[in-house]
Amino acid sequence: MSRWAVSAGLAGSLLLAGCGESPEQAELRLGQQIWQGTCKVCHLNGLGGAPAKGNRKAWAPRIEQGMEVLIGHALNGFEGAEGSMPARGGNAALSDPQVAAAVKYMVSQSR
Repeated sequence: MSRWAVSAGLAGSLLLAGCGESPEQAELRLGQQIWQGTCKVCHLNGLGGAPAKGNRKAWAPRIEQGMEVLIGHALNGFEGAEGSMPARGGNAALSDPQVAAAVKYMVSQSR
């Protein structure tokens, strides 16, 4: 996904927030867009040990670590016993808030 498309998605999400959508809903909508454009490659079916979105069993021990840890791993990369997470999902164009939104979206779909 291009930087322009991500920026347009963020702007669109923020506009929707003014139309009855809460800031949390807008962030999850942005996270879904980022997931579709970047994260889906690995987090759809568990490629390379990535926990698949919606797999509660795989996500539970990760969620227990807390959102700060999960976002830190997504931002900076992580090597674990079950696989690896490239920094920013391998998309260096993603901003910190975009990465955080994607993590929050995946967690919201995996509880």
